[in-house]
Amino acid sequence: MKTVIVAGGSPPSFDLINKELEDATYLVCADSGANCLYNYNIKPHYLIGDFDSIDKNVFDFYKKESCIIEMYPKDKDDTDTELCIKKAIELFSDEIVLLGCTGSRLDHILGNIGLLLRCLNLNIKASIRDNNNIIFISNKPLSVKGEKGEDFSIQAYCNEVKGLTLRGCKYELTNYNLKIGDPLTISNQFLDDLVHIDFKTGIILIMFSKDN
Repeated sequence: MKTVIVAGGSPPSFDLINKELEDATYLVCADSGANCLYNYNIKPHYLIGDFDSIDKNVFDFYKKESCIIEMYPKDKDDTDTELCIKKAIELFSDEIVLLGCTGSRLDHILGNIGLLLRCLNLNIKASIRDNNNIIFISNKPLSVKGEKGEDFSIQAYCNEVKGLTLRGCKYELTNYNLKIGDPLTISNQFLDDLVHIDFKTGIILIMFSKDN
C-alpha cells in the first residue's frame, strides 16, 4: 500500500503529484504542504503538524472539508514530515513517496533524507521526489531503470560501502570501497536503460537528477 506525503518545501508540480497519486491509497499532508494542494484542488486524507506555516484560509477550508486533522504543539521533538511518516507507518504502508521535501532549507533536506533510512530499517520502500530529482537509499544490490544518457549519482550513506561494482553506466567501477564523502561516484550516466549496482556491505544513496 502506497502513501504519498506532501511536505512544506518547494511545491511539487501538479503533474508530479497526480502521477504519484495514481496508485496511492493515502495522501498525507504536513502543515504548509497543504497550500499547494489547495491551489491544485486536491484533498488530503490527513493534515498533520503544528500548523505554524499553513495559510489560515487553507486550514479553515480543509477543516470544513472534514479532512482528518492531527494538531501538535510547535515545541516538539518530531518534524511535521516525521509525524507524517509515522502516520504512514501506522496505516501499514509498504511504500512512501515524499514530495515537497526539498527546497531552500538544507537542514530539512538532510533530515528528510534521514527519514529514508528509518523507512529502510522497517523494510518500507521510500523515496524523495521533486520536479528534478529522485532520491532513495538501499542496503542491497539492485538494478535501476533509466534512460540512455540520464544522470545519476551514488554516495555512501554509512562509513564505507565495500566492493561497489557498477555496470551499464558511462563510468563503470569494480570492487571499489566507497567511503562516506568520496565524490568519485557523483554524476554518472546510463549507457542504456538499466544500471546494475552491486556491493558487499553498506548503505548507498542513489540520486537521479536533471537540469531545468
